[in-house]
Amino acid sequence: MKKTPRIALITGSARRLGREIALSAAESGYDIVLNYNSSSVKTVNKTITEIESRGANAYPFKADISKVKDVIRMFDFIRKKINRLDLLVNNSAIFEKKDFFDIDESFFNEFIDTNLKSVFFCSQEAAKIMKKQKKNRNNIINIASLGGLLNWQDFMPYSIAKAGVIKFTELLAKKMSPDILVNAIAPGTIIIPGDANRTANLDEVKNYPIGRFGVPADINSLIKYLIVENTYITGHTFVVDGGRMLR
Repeated sequence: MKKTPRIALITGSARRLGREIALSAAESGYDIVLNYNSSSVKTVNKTITEIESRGANAYPFKADISKVKDVIRMFDFIRKKINRLDLLVNNSAIFEKKDFFDIDESFFNEFIDTNLKSVFFCSQEAAKIMKKQKKNRNNIINIASLGGLLNWQDFMPYSIAKAGVIKFTELLAKKMSPDILVNAIAPGTIIIPGDANRTANLDEVKNYPIGRFGVPADINSLIKYLIVENTYITGHTFVVDGGRMLR
């Protein structure tokens, strides 16, 4: 009998870190629900091809996850098309520098909606499916940030949202135990090969004791452990930062 593949939803997975996570999960035996919003058709199709080249199926779905109605629409698609979900990676986020006195309500709400509210409601919908799969290994992994731990005064809405993600991870892990393991990863700067990181200050590498910024493999190796090997760790935020927190 053919083994039923595990299903992973990675938000914002057409490009950048989300894409790298999706490709790694495909290599670990997961079919991928590929969520995207503003990515071009060319970019989405390229990622689909790369997922399929790893022997996995890709289910693309366009949704603006800052809007709860789009989140519900996406999960309705998952229920009708696949009716299974083993892994949710809340990856999608926006990041922008702005002085405290220049932040208006619209800017603030955009960051909270995209970086925090989406994590809450995607997790809520995912848990409804996962709770029915008690014999499976179910995981929710939230991509947080050093910005949720350090005092980035020029990125206040971003940092507030990411701090919320870290606290939400703890709350959800307690609520969902033992059926769903919930953890977070707080990366430092991650450089994506071939994808210019316009927000990276390359001079900041001096603050990284290991002497380099992170690469996707530094995140994916941890995710692979959490989804393949881990059966006991939940409610933790793993800082993956080359020692940046030590400075």
